[in-house]
Amino acid sequence: MSTTIRALVVDDEPLARDELVFTLEQIGGVEVVAQAESSAKALALLSEHAPDVVFADLRMPGPDGLALAEAVIARRPSTAIVMVSAHDDGALRGFEVGVVDYLLKPARLDRVRKAIERVRARLTEGSGASPSEPPPREGAPLTRLAVRRRGAYVVVDIHDVVWFEVKDELVWAVTENDRYALDLTLSALEQRLPDGVFFRSHRGFLVRLDRIAAMEPSGAGTFELTLSHPEKPRIPLARERARLLRDLIPIAG
Repeated sequence: MSTTIRALVVDDEPLARDELVFTLEQIGGVEVVAQAESSAKALALLSEHAPDVVFADLRMPGPDGLALAEAVIARRPSTAIVMVSAHDDGALRGFEVGVVDYLLKPARLDRVRKAIERVRARLTEGSGASPSEPPPREGAPLTRLAVRRRGAYVVVDIHDVVWFEVKDELVWAVTENDRYALDLTLSALEQRLPDGVFFRSHRGFLVRLDRIAAMEPSGAGTFELTLSHPEKPRIPLARERARLLRDLIPIAG
């Protein structure tokens, strides 16, 4: 892979495209190879320019940024997607389809630089694996996390975390008496957590199996989980995940 990251910027608003392109040009090792005003145009440019990353606006006329992300991932799995939006309500859906990062408009230079760093790390990891080999393990299972807080790093033991959730564009680790914002995606966490300890109950939640106190129907074949925690949170359980959970916690009565 070239050391220069090739970017495609997609937004139906010309001024928004210009602003993001200008910001990307301030970052070394990034080349904006094309721009598009719609998802259809972006897909037409995909094969021609072979971008390493697509910066896609979430809300566009016609197929939106999420539809574009799914199409790009299906056609070119090696291409990273960074979602861009003036609203934070699409972050959960964005990470569900596999975006690398989610930027809020107007995207600050330092935030765009961080997104590029994530893209570069993803592309670097992918370039070293042979197509016939399984992907390399991303490291030993996590046992502790160092979380920045008020100018210092607080060390959080994984076994103190009751659940992880996506909220307000961030992933949060929730313990008995606190919550910590993490600079990780939920998917990255899931790959590194100890086997058999946490369960992906929903696209935006990872819950500790031994803290599940109850499973209650919530209508239309879906359930909610009540966790053993002072707040007694009710965590959604996706319909397709319910069967998997029943295999882990069999219904016996």
